[in-house]
Amino acid sequence: MAKKNRILIIDALRGFALLGIILIHCVEHFEIFQPTDPCSPFVLGADDDVFDTVIFLVGGKAYSIFALLFGYSFFIQIHSQEIKGVDFRRTFLWRLAVLFGIGLLHSLVYRGDILHIYALMGTPLIALYTVKSRTLLILAGVCVLQVPLLVLLVESFYDPSYVYTPYYGDGYFERGESLYTTGSFWDVVRFNLYEARVVVWTWTYHTGRFFQLMALFLVGLVIARERYLENLKAKRHQIAFIGYFCLIMMLLSKLYQEAITSFQWTEAQAILVTTVVQSYLNLLYTVAICCGFILSYVYLSKYIKVFTYMASYGRMSLTNYMLQAVVGVLIFYGFGLGWWDDLGATWSLGVGSGLFLVQLWFSQQWLRYYRYGLMEWFWRALTYRDFSIPIRKNDR
Repeated sequence: MAKKNRILIIDALRGFALLGIILIHCVEHFEIFQPTDPCSPFVLGADDDVFDTVIFLVGGKAYSIFALLFGYSFFIQIHSQEIKGVDFRRTFLWRLAVLFGIGLLHSLVYRGDILHIYALMGTPLIALYTVKSRTLLILAGVCVLQVPLLVLLVESFYDPSYVYTPYYGDGYFERGESLYTTGSFWDVVRFNLYEARVVVWTWTYHTGRFFQLMALFLVGLVIARERYLENLKAKRHQIAFIGYFCLIMMLLSKLYQEAITSFQWTEAQAILVTTVVQSYLNLLYTVAICCGFILSYVYLSKYIKVFTYMASYGRMSLTNYMLQAVVGVLIFYGFGLGWWDDLGATWSLGVGSGLFLVQLWFSQQWLRYYRYGLMEWFWRALTYRDFSIPIRKNDR
């Protein structure tokens, strides 16, 4: 029974993270950061507040939850095969290669794809699988510190004339903004093939996402290895303590971040400190969110079915994630409906909520008759090089 509950909460958490992703993507118009038409009837006075609220609540947190669950799922898959006497690590490496290919294809439509990044960053986990949990947590702690950014920060204080100039490509970001709003579908695909990859990878590095994601991979691996989520009711007080601690530290980090503008620092110093603190804040908030969601599950799952619905949504996370981007791009980009110019943050949030509800209903209906989501089955079939794997529940 404990195993069943653990699987349900993991799938529900994955679905919860996916909800955050669709909401922030719609509010950001799938990375079109151009101002909307102020004369549009769908641009409201509350849009700025809605945008800032969504960014604060979701920005950098939803993907972090996915990273935590990525490490968790990695251990479960390797360990379950190890129990059967099978060394699954080579197959898992091929599985990551397949995910990388799927992610690259997805990135041709939507620049912000995270799948190919997870696939490449997940490869070190194969070598770290047998490393002791304490060592993994130490490595995670080192990643959390954001050492490269701290080195630049020390340099900026040592040399006040130091100028911090992160590289995002030679005008690639601005070119993408133009293409996404006015270009054809093939213009977007050609740009996303290379220039957009430069923007995404350099941005991920300069914001400290690489090291934060790796830290969460490792923590997720340790949580799965120690079976920490198998008896949630017995650990509810520990989870509550961790959640409250992270929440308090997050609020302190936020206050410090807001006070940075009053310090007599150079522009480079202020930018680097803000980036490092934001990385810490996102990590603390991610853990706090996970703890709050798990505690809600412990106390409320007997009375409401929302966690079961979210678990169905999470079981089809790959399918739903890719479908979100395809639909969202068609709604907001210039070669589609072009609503980036018409919808403010409030209406865009409504669009994201509507897409979530449709996908939630579809996931429930699909899993009544099928074992996997469509992309989940495709990934599995390519992993084992076997397209005879049954997808319908009544097939053997």
